[in-house]
Amino acid sequence: MKNLSLILNGILIIAVAILFYQVHSLKSLVVPATETSQETEVKPQIVASSTNLGDAKIAYVNTDSLNEHYAYIADFTKVLRGKKASLEAQMESMTIKFQNDYQAYQQSAQAGIAPQAELMKTEENLKRQQQDLANKEMQMQNLAVELEEKNAELNKNVKEYLQRYNNGKFDYILSYSDLVPTILLTNPKLNITSDVLKGLNEEYKAKKAAKK
Repeated sequence: MKNLSLILNGILIIAVAILFYQVHSLKSLVVPATETSQETEVKPQIVASSTNLGDAKIAYVNTDSLNEHYAYIADFTKVLRGKKASLEAQMESMTIKFQNDYQAYQQSAQAGIAPQAELMKTEENLKRQQQDLANKEMQMQNLAVELEEKNAELNKNVKEYLQRYNNGKFDYILSYSDLVPTILLTNPKLNITSDVLKGLNEEYKAKKAAKK
């Protein structure tokens, strides 16, 4: 019984650690559409050209605007934030229940008033609760995988659209961010962000409608 008590003490520590882990580990998992991060920053690839730079036709896309106004990003971040909030609430509730059940078990075991069969039943229940918490933690970690998949799809969508949009118009299409300005000076006349954003949203809207 002493060994079992030590084991369950370890279980309690793990359960509490899970709760604190899940609250803090994914704070930056889902980036709101009004923010820019490495995860959701759109980085259209530069189209190579043999044209002399002086004669090159150049345009740029403001990735901050895409992150803020591209409906695809807004939709999938909303979904991921909802999943994250739901899992956090479930894990918090499950952890509190585990703590209470474990404390009640300890008191019964130390007082020696509970039958052995009842204690064993409680022990099995605590083990199941621990496994349920571990499963929820795994689901939380899977959100990071889902985010990576969405980002890959995002970059693919933007790249493919730019290829269709460009169709020989420009030799170079650069990415620009006000927060991370790799380009220090831009000419507003070369900004094609509005056109690209409009086209991306129209295509995404059509895809959503087709799925209904």
